[in-house]
Amino acid sequence: MIIKIVMIIFILLLLLTASYMWRQRNGRFLTYDASSDPRLSNLLKWTAIALVIESVIGIILLALGNKYLNLITLALASLTILAFSLSITSKKE
Repeated sequence: MIIKIVMIIFILLLLLTASYMWRQRNGRFLTYDASSDPRLSNLLKWTAIALVIESVIGIILLALGNKYLNLITLALASLTILAFSLSITSKKE
């Protein structure tokens, strides 16, 4: 039961992160100006879409009831955020 509650919170945080990225794709994101950088804007857009898709997958896997399937959601979301973080870190100003 605790795993389901934690996974629900995790999925809600994924959706909140995706929403923030989607809203900031044409504005300021952290210290970057996404409105003047089409690469960053595109990266924010596609990362937000990927996080929403992973959230939907997570909800479906959570409904199946197998607690080990939740690792798929955790792994996908972690890899997506890792790829996003490495992409903006390697960004040259």
